[in-house]
Amino acid sequence: MPLSKASKQRTEIVLIRQHPSPLGPLWSHWTTKGLQQLNWQAPSSDHSKRGTPGPGTQADMLDALLHGYFTGKKVSWHNLMLDRTGWTTFTKHVYEYCIEIPIGKTITYKELATLAGNDKASRAVGAAMSRNRILLVVPCHRVVSTTGNLQGYSAKGGISTKHLLLELERQGRWPQDLFDEGQGRCSWQTNPVKT
Repeated sequence: MPLSKASKQRTEIVLIRQHPSPLGPLWSHWTTKGLQQLNWQAPSSDHSKRGTPGPGTQADMLDALLHGYFTGKKVSWHNLMLDRTGWTTFTKHVYEYCIEIPIGKTITYKELATLAGNDKASRAVGAAMSRNRILLVVPCHRVVSTTGNLQGYSAKGGISTKHLLLELERQGRWPQDLFDEGQGRCSWQTNPVKT
């Protein structure tokens, strides 16, 4: 099957940055257009020494936002520039509405499809969520089945990670078993990954 014109489009990665998280290091990939990818998968190459001031400043902002998010603060990702290269019109609408889901809240795939303009496109929304390359910023973990059950999550840890992220957002803290020897601090806060 030939690739669509949108999926053939690529922009060059100019910066890759590692960010600490309680679930392991996150990696952000930046182009001159903005954040192109954020996930827990280590990159296959190192672009950390390349870059321009724009992505570096944005990566610093992302680092601060991630720290706030993982310490239970309600953060807004809206000031981050996103590289939307390769997004179809429908995917763009789905992601834009997904970004607006309030922290700690969930909506169904059907509700998101309706917001994006096609109430019969629940499966297409699920497919768009599974291809989401900017985790947390495009909060696909907040999208659930019609019954309210958690469906798949393509990030490290799958549905368990989706559940943990939703609990963090709802309670403003991590479950106790992620904490360092009962001291009330996440081990990632006391031993941050060097970036």
